[in-house]
Amino acid sequence: MSRRPEAFILIAQQEWELNLGSNARNLAVELSKTQPVLYVNPAMDIKSIFKQIKTAHGRKRLKLALGFGENTVKVSDALWVHTPQSLSHSINWLKNIAIYNFLNERNGKGFFDSIKKAVKKLGWTKENCTVFNDSQMFTGLFTKKYFQPLLSFYYIRDNLTEHPYFKFHGSRVEPQTIALADAIFANSAYLADCARSHNKLSLDIGQGCETDMYEADFAYEEPADLANIAHPRIGYVGFLTGERLDIDLLEQVAIANPNWQIVLIGPEEIMFQESRLHAIKNVHFLGSKKPNQLPSYIHHLDVCVNPQLINALTIGNYPRKIDEYLAMGKPTVATDTPAMQMFLPHVELAIGADEYKKAIEKALLPQIPEKRNAAISCAKGHTWEACVEQIYAVQRQLLQTK
Repeated sequence: MSRRPEAFILIAQQEWELNLGSNARNLAVELSKTQPVLYVNPAMDIKSIFKQIKTAHGRKRLKLALGFGENTVKVSDALWVHTPQSLSHSINWLKNIAIYNFLNERNGKGFFDSIKKAVKKLGWTKENCTVFNDSQMFTGLFTKKYFQPLLSFYYIRDNLTEHPYFKFHGSRVEPQTIALADAIFANSAYLADCARSHNKLSLDIGQGCETDMYEADFAYEEPADLANIAHPRIGYVGFLTGERLDIDLLEQVAIANPNWQIVLIGPEEIMFQESRLHAIKNVHFLGSKKPNQLPSYIHHLDVCVNPQLINALTIGNYPRKIDEYLAMGKPTVATDTPAMQMFLPHVELAIGADEYKKAIEKALLPQIPEKRNAAISCAKGHTWEACVEQIYAVQRQLLQTK
């Protein structure tokens, strides 16, 4: 083998500093246990300057984009974070394909020029680095042209081309980016199947979940804002967004079953804020909670639900909250989507209010200890280590042919 894997360059959708919790961040940490990793923040675009310039974070990002400050910072023994020294044109609104393509390539060149500087500074050889692109489809189109890595991987964890921001250009660009990559990794079989029409080496590597803080048999104290809500409690924990969750279904279930208390835990976007759910007596909104508070809330629910809408945006989505529910040993009901099949027989699947009612009634029955333990083991088995092992296996396979 003439070229050896030296480091991973992980191109991320989310900034490291925001620490929102993302697959890219988790994968970077896991990869860094065996290889050096450079986590690359998204480039700042011109539109963001005007939106963020009044904030300390925005001013810091702008300075780094202009080359003032330290763009590459070490955050652990084998992990660095790079903020690109480049400003991208804000072009997603452009409908002229030729102009868009020209400016998108300029964005891509500036982005990879900055990464090349960081790699050189770290003493690595870019031709011995593997690029792992977390769905940055637009810049990813130019990975091989402007960076020439050892290998180029593309990661799909959501059907982003169905999102309004990505739909117009993404539906055209992402298939090209997928075709150019050496391998595609996805966190569900559905997304891997979709990618396979553009790149034969497309694999479902599953999903990691940080289940260490979810302990089913720990005696969690009951939160004060939950204590005065009667049982049975049917709960959802996560971001409350009408793009992904079925508000009408929740309304129907709540109205048809007034003795059930529907407990919704998490921040609301506008569709939930304006929904009729707020007028239903047995629906309770408890607001946002810190991550370390969630186990205590889940522990004191009777049944956990994931009432997803079935649409192009959600159909292949891996629901991480299912792992959290199961790790806490909770009976779980979810909308029947292709991504949910892997959780059988540990969950009850349903479509529509009538099926949800029957599934919740079944979930409210006393748990069988053996089945509960099997569900916990299922969730605990979904680790980032297992995902990374599959990435390394493909890397080894491809390098044997180089």
